[in-house]
Amino acid sequence: MPPVRDRALVLERHPWSESSLVVHVATAAHGRVHLVARGAYRPGSRFYCVLDLFDTLELEWNQVAGRELLDLRAGDLARRRKHVAATLPTYKAGVTVLELLALASRFGPPDALLFARAEATLDALDLLGASALEDALPAAPKTAALPSSADVELARFELAYLAHLGFAPALVTCAACAGPAPAERGRVPFSAGAGGRLCARCAEEGRARNLRVGTLPLGVLEDAERLESGTWPVDAAPERIVRARDWIERFLDYHLETRPRSHRSFLSAPNRNAPRTGAAGA
Repeated sequence: MPPVRDRALVLERHPWSESSLVVHVATAAHGRVHLVARGAYRPGSRFYCVLDLFDTLELEWNQVAGRELLDLRAGDLARRRKHVAATLPTYKAGVTVLELLALASRFGPPDALLFARAEATLDALDLLGASALEDALPAAPKTAALPSSADVELARFELAYLAHLGFAPALVTCAACAGPAPAERGRVPFSAGAGGRLCARCAEEGRARNLRVGTLPLGVLEDAERLESGTWPVDAAPERIVRARDWIERFLDYHLETRPRSHRSFLSAPNRNAPRTGAAGA
């Protein structure tokens, strides 16, 4: 079969033998592909400084029917994003984007839309990382129209990821009956199992069926709407995006039926949106 060439993002890398590397990639037109870069660790390898995380690559490999581990023939950089690793927040967000992309990628069927969404988020994180380096050099020119923060870009990606997989949470109306779902004392019933926000009647019906139903602050759901619409205020208090990320990632983990490794540290804290004991309107 003739060689295949496609754009790719590296998902995972594993040493193989003394000098080679196994690379798992998501591609724009061929789905998930596992490749072996023979001699990648040898001095003068043609894959030197090519198979890095966060970069968009142009890869060429031999397609062999019945084989899952294919031989990488050539690799070139299409888009370098070296600044994603410039700060810990941008690096962590980039790793989460790649891990979620890996969980959704399948052999064979391509997902060009999700691939493009991941690229766009990595571009935003790269811009943030570059800005952090500029801030360390006061005489350097500042880049205009910067993204809000790594947390904001990650939360936007995760909401888009949920929608892409068919699990978009109901944020405004009741997920069960599509009717109004008003807040009571600043909180609204919410259930990941039911699909999001609930009205009082559907919340009671859900509890009667042993569905786990809690509550979320109305402002947190309104912030999720701002994230979806791209209207997040640049001067928002940092705590707002932390609380938004908390429920988004818990909701995402519920529907993925697993907790990604990159979520574990952030979600090891108690639920940041739980009612505060003794607080009025909590």
